[in-house]
Amino acid sequence: MHILQKTLYQLLLKIPKGKVSTYKQMAILLGDKNLARSVGKWLHINENPDSIPCYKIVQSNGKIGGFVLGKNEKIQRLEKDGIPVKNDTITNLHLYLWKP
Repeated sequence: MHILQKTLYQLLLKIPKGKVSTYKQMAILLGDKNLARSVGKWLHINENPDSIPCYKIVQSNGKIGGFVLGKNEKIQRLEKDGIPVKNDTITNLHLYLWKP
């Protein structure tokens, strides 16, 4: 496992219930804003989405993006955390963004 991938997974565990982060924010926390695509790739290959909550990462525009277990499952998990999703988008994203 790539060291940045491992660090990403550790960061995901710090995001509290009811909060999300973006691919770009995670890339910045990993030290390079240009790693956003790599963040998406590493989330997609997450072998344990029940323990490593990759569903908490969304696009900067509020679109929910993909999820290894499917879009509907991602929406269900976000809504279970109290984050409303409408038309595959989190409206008022700023209210739900994690501020590390």
